[in-house]
Amino acid sequence: MKIGKLIATLLLPAVIVGCNPLQQLQTAQLTLQNAYEAGNNAEVLSAYEKIQAYHTEHGTQIETENLKMAAQSAVQLQRYALAETLLSEWLNRDHDIEAVKLLARVYENTGQQNKKYELWNNYWDKIESPELKSEVGLKLFSIEMERNEYEKALERSRKMPPISDPRMVMLQIKAMEATGKTEEARTTCNSLLEKHPDFQPAMEWKAKDLYKRAEEWYKAEMAKYNKNPNYTAYVYLKRELKKISSLYRQSRELFKTLHQENPEEQSYIKYLKNIYIRLDMKKEAAKMDMMLKNQR
Repeated sequence: MKIGKLIATLLLPAVIVGCNPLQQLQTAQLTLQNAYEAGNNAEVLSAYEKIQAYHTEHGTQIETENLKMAAQSAVQLQRYALAETLLSEWLNRDHDIEAVKLLARVYENTGQQNKKYELWNNYWDKIESPELKSEVGLKLFSIEMERNEYEKALERSRKMPPISDPRMVMLQIKAMEATGKTEEARTTCNSLLEKHPDFQPAMEWKAKDLYKRAEEWYKAEMAKYNKNPNYTAYVYLKRELKKISSLYRQSRELFKTLHQENPEEQSYIKYLKNIYIRLDMKKEAAKMDMMLKNQR
């Protein structure tokens, strides 16, 4: 009987400790930490549930470090709904760029592109790393271009580190063109071609721009002359046509290169045909016409 009482007396503190909620919390926190360091994400979330239950019952707040570990584990396990909740709470407490990156990944993987854009847009000014600033800025810039928000895209591009990707520079040129900054677009395109002389989109843009300028100028001068076709007007017209022909010839050389690289592209052939007609090069225009007929 005395032995039974002794055993009961010895076991009682252990039972009390085992039932102690605070002790259970500390055990769960230690389990979470060890599981996180071991890369056991499932165990991390299991321990986090116990920690969360304790704090819910006692009306207290989970430590941010525990929240961070659980959020990262949820992302790794692709439990995206839980990850979004945890990462949002992390960001409410601490505007950590690491949380932004993880939440952006969640939005990317769950097809929530608008949320991803708004997230990065809200935190873009807070990014200090030039590399990340450039990477995120290009993503936001691309989305704004897709939305035809040209002014916003152009303004963002001016705040970004210099853009080196020629494809992104072409988008910048498109934004300049769409917002009426044509001369800036031309200057940017020329600079791009100096660095990347064989970059086809830039060659095409410049060729079309030269052709458009020549056409508009040609039609305007012909309209002036036809209103009052006297000798003085004729002399003036001939002088202007020489300048206009220079634009056509520049456009022609670019389209010839483009046509050589992509002989099946009908638009290049059509441009060349029209340019040859304007330059009074009838044989060359006829060749282009024949190519178009053969491709039909």
